[in-house]
Amino acid sequence: MSVFSRLKALFRKPVLPERTSIYHPDAEQFRVRHAAYLAQKASAVVQEPKPLSEHYGNFHTFLYRPDFDWFLKTEVLPLGPRTRAAVECFDANHWQKKHPFNFPGPFYTGESDTCGTGVCEAPDNVANDEYSCEFVFRQPQNYPQFLHVLDAAAVEVLESYSANGNEYWTYAACKEWWRSRGELVAALSHPDVQRANNGQAQAYLAYLDGAAETDLRRYCYFLENGQYPADKSTALPPL
Repeated sequence: MSVFSRLKALFRKPVLPERTSIYHPDAEQFRVRHAAYLAQKASAVVQEPKPLSEHYGNFHTFLYRPDFDWFLKTEVLPLGPRTRAAVECFDANHWQKKHPFNFPGPFYTGESDTCGTGVCEAPDNVANDEYSCEFVFRQPQNYPQFLHVLDAAAVEVLESYSANGNEYWTYAACKEWWRSRGELVAALSHPDVQRANNGQAQAYLAYLDGAAETDLRRYCYFLENGQYPADKSTALPPL
């Protein structure tokens, strides 16, 4: 190689690797495959919530207890053959780095991976931000959803899920979160967030515009009184 060729090579721009999208190249194909996966999973686990329901009864009484984190790790997870893999997933406290999009309640995420597996495992409860980092957009409403959230935690590589939200959320903090939800609504409406989900961003927006206020008021009642409202006639604290 001549001196001129060597000099020319020094100033040649390196060939950069082709950029690849984090999103599935065929969104419709992903939705079809995801729907098939959920149907197969639902068929396989249809009997699993029954022992929990028969043993603990009312789901909200089961979930909303001041010591839920301890209760989950010492009583519920060690006894369930399907949930045994998730026992260690809740050991870390992620409160200081919790994702701001988490809906108040016992379950929340810190800094997760960007694999987007939570949406696949718990589509009614877990969503992605624009970087495909996971957050809990709706607390479990029943035992099947509870098990799905455990599945989401079990497969998340960085073990970013925690169940100790009851130890940190306060009535005042919930009111502040609710009053500043405008920023959350704006973020959920962004095309990148919509594209990173399979309908979860839109579901969160609909939830915030509907049942979320009552659910949060019920949670605030629990935080103030140590128990979930007994029925719909219970007077709930305002937000």
